[in-house]
Amino acid sequence: MKKHWYFLLLLIISAGLSLWAYPRLPAEVPTHWNFSGEVDGYSSKLFAVLFGPILLIWIYGILIGVAKIDPRKENYEKFAGAYRIFVNASLTFFVCIHLAIIFSGLGYDVNMDWIVNIGLGLLFVILGNYMPKVKANYFMGIRTPWTLADEAVWARTHRFGGKVFFIGGIIIAVSPFAPSSIRAALLIASIACITIVPIVYSYAVYKKVADK
Repeated sequence: MKKHWYFLLLLIISAGLSLWAYPRLPAEVPTHWNFSGEVDGYSSKLFAVLFGPILLIWIYGILIGVAKIDPRKENYEKFAGAYRIFVNASLTFFVCIHLAIIFSGLGYDVNMDWIVNIGLGLLFVILGNYMPKVKANYFMGIRTPWTLADEAVWARTHRFGGKVFFIGGIIIAVSPFAPSSIRAALLIASIACITIVPIVYSYAVYKKVADK
């Protein structure tokens, strides 16, 4: 129970707010926003209050479960601290989204564009900061055929990838302050770089190691 305290705290906050807000919410609640931060989707208030706590439990179950069934599960002990931070940061991000949805439904002026981009950016910054500590596994990190085939390629790719994630995360976090005309392009370009550049780098490193 001790190691699950942060998850339980977030669940209490999420479920408690949902119970308190339910009788105060209108029949329909904003639950989807476009790139401009404008509401373009609504759901019932029952869905709005249940979505957060259920998603939190589901995500936590997956994040804890994969560490137990990963073929390289013994490596998780080597980066347990980094993995715990990744899990807690991810849960915090989704709880913030849930809180924003609830307060938006209650009539507060919530800038979801800022919350999502800043939160997602900070999540990438945290992940990038701890990525060099992640050891080879089949769930977390830059898992390509080349990183999984060679420990040295894994290590070099994650040192480089950590920098890419960190820089990309900062760009995403500050993107809400950019002109609205380039905000979406900046976000998409940053995520594309975070996703693609480390993969290409891992192949280049593997070829270099293999050619020796």
